[in-house]
Amino acid sequence: MSAGDLRRPVDRGGVRTAHLARAREARARRTGRPAQDVAVFAGLLRDCGATVPGGAVARAVRALGVVPLDRAADVRDALGCTLASDRPGRRLFDLVFPVFWNAAEVQPPVTAADASPAPAADGTTADASRDGSGLDEAAPRARDRPTPRASYGRHHGGPVPVDEIDGRQVDALARRFAAALARAPGRRRRTAAAGDLVDLRSSLRHNLRTGAELLVLLRSAPTPRRARLVVLCDVSSSMAHVTPLFLTFAHALARHAKVVEIGVFNVELTLVGDVFRGLPRSAALRWLRAQDSALAGGTRIGHCLRRFLDAVEPRLTRDTVALVLSDGWDVDEPELLVAQMRRLRRAVSRVVWCDPHAAATGYAPEVRGLRAALPLVDDHLDLSGPPALRALIDHLERTPTPRRIPA
Repeated sequence: MSAGDLRRPVDRGGVRTAHLARAREARARRTGRPAQDVAVFAGLLRDCGATVPGGAVARAVRALGVVPLDRAADVRDALGCTLASDRPGRRLFDLVFPVFWNAAEVQPPVTAADASPAPAADGTTADASRDGSGLDEAAPRARDRPTPRASYGRHHGGPVPVDEIDGRQVDALARRFAAALARAPGRRRRTAAAGDLVDLRSSLRHNLRTGAELLVLLRSAPTPRRARLVVLCDVSSSMAHVTPLFLTFAHALARHAKVVEIGVFNVELTLVGDVFRGLPRSAALRWLRAQDSALAGGTRIGHCLRRFLDAVEPRLTRDTVALVLSDGWDVDEPELLVAQMRRLRRAVSRVVWCDPHAAATGYAPEVRGLRAALPLVDDHLDLSGPPALRALIDHLERTPTPRRIPA
């Protein structure tokens, strides 16, 4: 070896190419589930020689639950802080992160005849840095939600793609829904053309302002109280095609009605009233997706209704309306559901059950859970899309008080 060879820097391009090849192979093993993908990524870092601390995968999954998955920089920082323990590990992390989390199709393995992709200035390959960050910002959000399907309300038009929900439209419908249920007179009064009392103060002010020779007597009526509402939303697998609509509607109700509590359930119950009241819709749904087993799975309506009533029954009054959003598919025994529906019926003034299949011509419930619950329901209505939601509100405006049949 000559003196010139000793002064020449060591070429580490082969090591970098090998790391990038491992990253592409690991990318082919991604499943679309954040927890499993983080475990695969941690294994990739170990294969490249990085030191990944014990328990780092669990900490990384928890970190992803509190950062917005549609922001690549936040995801990168959350994983880097939990999986990289030293500077060499961080350099390896920065090298393979854009390749592994890139949403592009996996490239075929590089052979000897193929030219290796030239590394960019920051150490990443050209195909890994096409979007500037190496991470497709829309990919995590698209993987986390189920594939949307069109729902049908046969009495109210054709298919409605529920993934294209107009939040402002649902918000306006929720305001109408709350107003339709606000029938009980409150303490405050307002001027009304057909009020039950004469409003002396408003009448005096009006006549002094106009100076008319004939006195005009204005009348007042009680202002309706805001509706008290409890909402139970089924987010199981059988409801996946209407879950976005149901959650959007429940979140809008938390703004416009006096919501006592909101619960989402499948095999277990999650109370989300405080979250839906305090966060914007996108942040609230992102928080819900981060909960373990919060979406999809089977359905245990009776079990979840019992847990819901244990939590909220002391706060229920006789002017509370219960809104149940479910298709009634239940794996529990029907006796449990009947007992809890009786308990709910005694505690509230009205039970409204919204079913995405109720609009079908000649529809008759076949699932035993819904057949057991229907005798204890005041209104069984369709909610398969925004047109059906509008028809539901029209029904409530026409029938402000239910014709309750003794159970």
